[in-house]
Amino acid sequence: MSGPAEVLRTGGRARPQSPLQLSEQLQELLDVVHVEGGGLTAAVGARKITASSAQALTAHLATALYQIVHVGRPESETERAPASQDRDLEALLAQAVPHRYTAHTVPVLSATEDGLVVELSSVRVRLDSYRLVRTSDDAQRAHVRISAARPMLSPGFFLVDGSLPLPPEAQVLRVYLHVKTPDAAVEAWGRTLECLEEHAVAYRAKAASSSAVLPRRDGVVVYLNGLDQEVLASLVGAVKGIVGLGSGGSPFTRRLAPGVAMAWEPDDARPGMRNTSLGEHRSRALASGLVGHATRPDGRTRTERVRDALIEGGINPSDPHRNLSSPTSLWN
Repeated sequence: MSGPAEVLRTGGRARPQSPLQLSEQLQELLDVVHVEGGGLTAAVGARKITASSAQALTAHLATALYQIVHVGRPESETERAPASQDRDLEALLAQAVPHRYTAHTVPVLSATEDGLVVELSSVRVRLDSYRLVRTSDDAQRAHVRISAARPMLSPGFFLVDGSLPLPPEAQVLRVYLHVKTPDAAVEAWGRTLECLEEHAVAYRAKAASSSAVLPRRDGVVVYLNGLDQEVLASLVGAVKGIVGLGSGGSPFTRRLAPGVAMAWEPDDARPGMRNTSLGEHRSRALASGLVGHATRPDGRTRTERVRDALIEGGINPSDPHRNLSSPTSLWN
């Protein structure tokens, strides 16, 4: 069997079957989502959605699909359910992080008496001298250490970068942990980070920082370099047996084990679709196909309109954890 680098470098690109069909899970999902012909009313199970236009309905339907189908929130919850500002899990999550710093190699823009000015993630940053590990022989680049914890970067989540940061060119593979309780969230978080650090892989990870938003199918999320898929078996083993780890998962993901799933980061260059999360991206595509079928009939069936909307977004409708551009997944 080829290693992950070889799979990504050569023949690992997906060659979708033709014609592509919706996955069984997505087909079942269509049975509980309804859009009225006028394009102003829709329902996801028991949640009713109304809007002033078809465009607005698409946005509201996408939000409902994200919350109910991907995250796993109750249908009875309102779209604008108040988000808790109480980050009551943050201190416990911080204590469970097994490392303090992330190592970066960055361009040096200038030197000061007590540090450097560098370019970090396309941003000009001033660093104190204690963050400097060493500089290159020509003093043009520096090896620096940055605080691994970045609690304000992703609202509602406590985020850390691994000791090794994700390379900017990485094809990112997301791993989702379905956590039902605060204790499960903290334990799964700690075990996950320890596993990844032991295997010395580059990653980013985040966990819900408020117990009020649990349970969530994305209570803990890991971002891995696609070249490091071989760590998945160890990660699954690390979280096995945690009390309060759920058994479900989003239909947009591929199940690895009870409460553990994966999906490739969206690959969609269309305006407004860059930098959307997996759940948001898939939900928007579904909503677009469903509302389009209800308001702009063109002879295609409802299933065909949804399938085509997914393909337009670069999503493999037969296997929606994958993009049409995704490399082969090595997990068996």
